[in-house]
Amino acid sequence: MTFITETHKHTLGLVLIVVTALILGTIPAAIKEAIASLSPATQFAIRFTIAAIILTPFLRNLNVKLVRDGAMLGVLLFGVFATATIGLETISANQASFIFGLNMVFVTLFELLFRKRISMRALLAVILAFTGIGVMSWKSGESAIGNLWLLSSALSDAAYIIVLEVFSPNHSPIPLVTIQLWVVAVLGLLWAAPELTQHIETIQASLGVLIYLSVVATVLVLLFQTLAQQWISAHEVALFLALEPVFGAIFAFLLLGETFSVRSFIGAVIVLVGISLILIPAKIDESDSQPPQLQESTVRDGTPLKGEVLLGVLNNEREIEELF
Repeated sequence: MTFITETHKHTLGLVLIVVTALILGTIPAAIKEAIASLSPATQFAIRFTIAAIILTPFLRNLNVKLVRDGAMLGVLLFGVFATATIGLETISANQASFIFGLNMVFVTLFELLFRKRISMRALLAVILAFTGIGVMSWKSGESAIGNLWLLSSALSDAAYIIVLEVFSPNHSPIPLVTIQLWVVAVLGLLWAAPELTQHIETIQASLGVLIYLSVVATVLVLLFQTLAQQWISAHEVALFLALEPVFGAIFAFLLLGETFSVRSFIGAVIVLVGISLILIPAKIDESDSQPPQLQESTVRDGTPLKGEVLLGVLNNEREIEELF
């Protein structure tokens, strides 16, 4: 009989974050397609309203702490996606992916600041990352404005990742995600209210991409990340989400036919170097990182300890219930 140990949870958390990075890589291309016919506000409002409705039947065991924490995360999440959607009006999907990848730099910087451990390596990584963005956006002022929106999105996402690491262990994933989605949906509907009725026919024509953005790129991404961050650290999330710009560039090419100019390619490489510089060494050098400890239900030397079979079964059933 197999038990879900802390080691298994840690591995599953890493797998979920890699899948999350893959899905996130499709989002810029999907949003570009949606806002080709819909306004950013309308696309945003419909996307998150559908996502919130999907999870509402699973919303249970409400309490003040759950609503408070979910609302705080929802406001941060609104900042993440609203600024990214606006920015994608003026820059390409592949470029947006690399700029959004700076959220990994911000996560590590926040952690270093909180621990008062700012290193020269971290400062160099930030300089490289922002230099890369400057190279990518040199060609036009319009693109630079889009880059600023994406930078705001990356900063908001870094804050979201860190706050989620604090809140997620205290709540069941599905109710926490549902509260977040309703907060984002309500804010999105307020944003889109002046123009929503003008896009009824266009919404119907774009229903396919809107459903993808709602179900896969919103519901699944938030569930995967919320569940994963119960088992892995914010730094590990940042490390593996650094794959998102690469996936984003691939999907932008496959779905939209976008390619990098020489300048944009050079800038993207500089950004990746900056991200790698701050993340990989920090993971290796992190002195307070400890290997996951196994639960009492762990099998030792191939033989379950006395009473551990029953404990393992009860733990597994409890973990399934706690999703809801």
